[in-house]
Amino acid sequence: MAGTQGAAGTGFYADPALMESARKRTRTLGNGIPVVEATGWQAFCSWAVDFSLVAAIAAVAAAAVAGSIMGTAGQAAPAAVTVWIAVPWLYGFCCAAGLSLGSLATCTVLVRFDSGGRPGLWRAGWVMFARMVLFPIVILVILLAAAGGSGPTGDGPKTRHITLDRRFPVPPPPISPDVTRAAAEAATARHNQLPGLYEGRGRRG
Repeated sequence: MAGTQGAAGTGFYADPALMESARKRTRTLGNGIPVVEATGWQAFCSWAVDFSLVAAIAAVAAAAVAGSIMGTAGQAAPAAVTVWIAVPWLYGFCCAAGLSLGSLATCTVLVRFDSGGRPGLWRAGWVMFARMVLFPIVILVILLAAAGGSGPTGDGPKTRHITLDRRFPVPPPPISPDVTRAAAEAATARHNQLPGLYEGRGRRG
């Protein structure tokens, strides 16, 4: 799994804020291995890149049908729908290792939740189809339900896949109490070395 995620740059581990964010996003897979889940922004951007690619292919297919000698404007919409359904499967088959153009752009990877392994050919195809076709439909249904004053009910689907942050092949270690205490003592020492610029304000005011 670590090989799939790739190596993290040292710059990521030098950013305290990013390190703290990675600690909060640490999850445990079904096999007990801790991993760092991708941020919501990473997941959204990855989906947006892949979605834009599929949308562009569908638009090109529709334009080609409409502009062909035998094609008509009425045939463009069915062609676009057909391409919209078929392309995610084919695109997903090419991403059996869990890496797509979107994941490469956002430094993420899709793995199986039970073992952290690659999703494989058919799983990758299904996940891409669900993201490109089913996900927009679900969002539309939720929006319509919210507009009608109702909301989704029932438990969510069982987690089968998870998107990981490839910048952290291994979760950052928790902050040791000794490290925290040493940082606090160092901050106090630096504060005590500052000139008393504010000490006289209360007496003069």
